[in-house]
Amino acid sequence: MENHHFRAKALLKKYLEGECNEQEKALIEEWYLAIQDNNYLLKDEEIITDLSVLEQRLSNIPQRKSLHIKRIATVAAVILIFLTIGILWNRIATNNINTDITIINHDILPGGDRATLSLEGEEDISLSSLQKGLVTTDTSIIYPDGTTVRQIEDIKMATLSTPVAGQYQITLPDGTKAWLNALSSIRYPTSFRDKERRVSITGEVYFEVAKDPKHPFILHTKDQEIEVLGTSFNVNTYKDNGQILTTLTEGSLRVTDNKFHNKVVLKPGQQSIVTDSEVIVVKQVDTEEISSWKDGLYIISNEPLLQYTKKIERWYDVKIDIQQQGNKHLSAIIPRDAKLSEVLQAITLKTGVKFKIEGRRVTAM
Repeated sequence: MENHHFRAKALLKKYLEGECNEQEKALIEEWYLAIQDNNYLLKDEEIITDLSVLEQRLSNIPQRKSLHIKRIATVAAVILIFLTIGILWNRIATNNINTDITIINHDILPGGDRATLSLEGEEDISLSSLQKGLVTTDTSIIYPDGTTVRQIEDIKMATLSTPVAGQYQITLPDGTKAWLNALSSIRYPTSFRDKERRVSITGEVYFEVAKDPKHPFILHTKDQEIEVLGTSFNVNTYKDNGQILTTLTEGSLRVTDNKFHNKVVLKPGQQSIVTDSEVIVVKQVDTEEISSWKDGLYIISNEPLLQYTKKIERWYDVKIDIQQQGNKHLSAIIPRDAKLSEVLQAITLKTGVKFKIEGRRVTAM
């Protein structure tokens, strides 16, 4: 512990004096995003002072994935975990060799920007992984840099689909923006000409809907319909635990389940839960935690490992045997661009569960 203490102060001092190399800076900033409320370990007033300065410095650094500074300050809360600093220091010294995780064959990289575009009556188009999304106009579908994907002469139904370990963004003809998580899809007309703007999705999609009160935005899933006037919200239809989750960030929307035709109106910060039950449950949630995936992070707050490992499976294209450890709970902030071994190491640090990676199968030991 004394050794970790010394190294922690040395690394922090080096960072605050601007003497860290790029790798060290990245590691300490990653640590800043990952620390949680373990203040029972914090006793050294000198380290508290160093971390207070560190918090101010990091608050001025643009976040890689647009995470809100207020959220970082709330979660990080100027707390030092000696063991975490020791692990980060060892990663610098040993070139990321991880003795907590057994890796057979090779480590696994995270997912990335990949998707397929389908237009009715045409062959599927594999979209560029160098582009982050699509923009649909009344006359064409293009990449954000202006490169044409397909010219459109007549209105057609289009489907954007992401595979396992894929994500993509799209701007619809009305200006509505949508972010697709892995194993998701959105089906939409290449031009909205009706009184209502109707789309359908599968998987998980985050929306920022363009306001147009005269043309309501209607979203269909297999189990529910959502009516929107102008709002930001996240829809999760994976049914990982038998639930369809709709989380409202801004505005208002009406959720109707397709089985019993019950309706609820959500306010910002609320989440509706549709199941096979007749009742639609509504609860208050942290919206940034729910939608953090679109900003390149997983913000996890007391989530069962069984639930989180399903997200890992979709993003890394692996199968995880969590065994009897699935009921343990995890709180952490984990970048989605981390290697699989780094994600598992974070879980090990927080829960004590260790893992073995063999090909694309992960086993909790």
